[in-house]
Amino acid sequence: MSTSPNSCGQSFPPAIIDAVKASVEKTYAAFCGDKPLLTALAEDSHHGPCIAGIISFFGDVPWSLTWVLTHKTAPALAQKFAGFEIPFESSDMGDMAGELVNVLAGEIIAQLDQRRIKSQMSLPTVARGSNLELMPERGPNVAELDYTSKQGGFWLRLAAAKMGNVPGRVPGK
Repeated sequence: MSTSPNSCGQSFPPAIIDAVKASVEKTYAAFCGDKPLLTALAEDSHHGPCIAGIISFFGDVPWSLTWVLTHKTAPALAQKFAGFEIPFESSDMGDMAGELVNVLAGEIIAQLDQRRIKSQMSLPTVARGSNLELMPERGPNVAELDYTSKQGGFWLRLAAAKMGNVPGRVPGK
């Protein structure tokens, strides 16, 4: 996967980044029993087979979220989330990635609502491959959050509408 050199977009709405971080901690802890640790961008971990759950948000700020799991992390996380083994290559892994990002998105909506940011989510989409390239690769409207956990590393990529379309002031902030 191609990545941006910055781990948190400077112009990406901070209220959304905060809501995503809080949602990841709460959601992950609910099914794994512990919180993942936010780490520095580890670009070398962004290569190789992976599966990604992708979901879009619309409302006060249009943006999208991609949750990327490596071929090593995905089965370990699936075991915790679903309670049984799911092979990386199976169609069930695609279902798991879609459901996982959907659960996270539901918590993000709740977190955004607490920050008085109106948002709705789309249905999830799943992509699987090697060296997945997400576009746009970089810019002020892209942020990446890298995590490590007992189940392995994963990362989230947030992409907002072009800056001309993003309100200068996010409601509630």
